Amino acid sequence: AEIFASIFIDPEAEQIEAARATGAQQVELCSANYAEATLGARHAQPEGRERIDAELRRLRETATLAAQYGLRVAVGHGLTYRNVGAVAAIEEVEEFNIGHNIISRAVFAGLFEAVREMRQAIKEGTNVKTKNSFLDNRAALS
Repeated sequence: AEIFASIFIDPEAEQIEAARATGAQQVELCSANYAEATLGARHAQPEGRERIDAELRRLRETATLAAQYGLRVAVGHGLTYRNVGAVAAIEEVEEFNIGHNIISRAVFAGLFEAVREMRQAIKEGTNVKTKNSFLDNRAALS
């Protein structure tokens, strides 16, 4: 029986190569470093913006590499309503694994509304032309 395999990896070219060598059909890129960089007021400082841009670049470059190898691309870990837009703008990303933020919102808004809001945040991100700026994508969601 053929089993669909997805491997959770850091956004590094070497890990894409290793995932490809295993015969996996999909990689899930860990977005934890990007998500951490977007927390609080860190993004307002120049070094914070540089870190966000660097992490988005890593995600974008490894997503492109994975897609070139014929791997499906998912992203997850630490994504929120506020930071998902910039990741959604990465064309190769087909799937988002977001749990904690949606369930936290659902406590107050209900699950249907929480999912609707996240889908809207993702949709808004895919419509942003810059495809690499957390701040530009965040403004589009305001």
